[in-house]
Amino acid sequence: MKQGLNSLRRQAGVALVFAMIALVILTMGAVALIRSVDTNVLALGNLAFKQSALVSGARGADTAMDWLAANMGTATLNNDQVAQGYYATSLDTLDPTGRTVGTAAVLAQVDWDGNGCQGTGTPSCLAPSAEIKVNGDTVRYIIARLCNASGDPNATVNPPLCAVPPVAAKTESAGMNGGLGLEPNPNTAYDSYNPYYRVVTRTVNPKGTVSFTETLAHF
Repeated sequence: MKQGLNSLRRQAGVALVFAMIALVILTMGAVALIRSVDTNVLALGNLAFKQSALVSGARGADTAMDWLAANMGTATLNNDQVAQGYYATSLDTLDPTGRTVGTAAVLAQVDWDGNGCQGTGTPSCLAPSAEIKVNGDTVRYIIARLCNASGDPNATVNPPLCAVPPVAAKTESAGMNGGLGLEPNPNTAYDSYNPYYRVVTRTVNPKGTVSFTETLAHF
């Protein structure tokens, strides 16, 4: 009788051990699942913020190009307009994202945070546009005319050299003539000497996500 009781006790003890092991495994699985869900939610949230910042950056670029369009053909664009974040030269040494900060070859920076490029060690600190609020995001931009110097690119004496699109004096296209064949349409003559403009935007959302966009524009 005593032998049977001892056997039952041993079996009960083994079952308890297996139950504890199963409980530990289930607990570890639950913790891993929770962490996986948290990671996925965090990744989706970051992606949503990034997409929102890109949309806001596009709105900022539109604002910059609206300003360019409003001043196209005027002397305003021949010289720097610092208050508007506009520069009449190509800014070849510009590092708008700050990747060279902390290196031995730090390039010109943009004062995105309004602190005079503090702590960057930059040889040049350029002012961007005023802040633009887009759906809670803060957007600022800088515009660079792709010319080697300021001044009027259409001047007859020592004009600055600018990057411009290919210029065509005449184009011809063919159109259908009553379905009987092809014949040339009237020639269209055009000239285009306006330079390219580089628009760089920086967007910061309330969570601190930072996004940069760059647009090459021509009018």
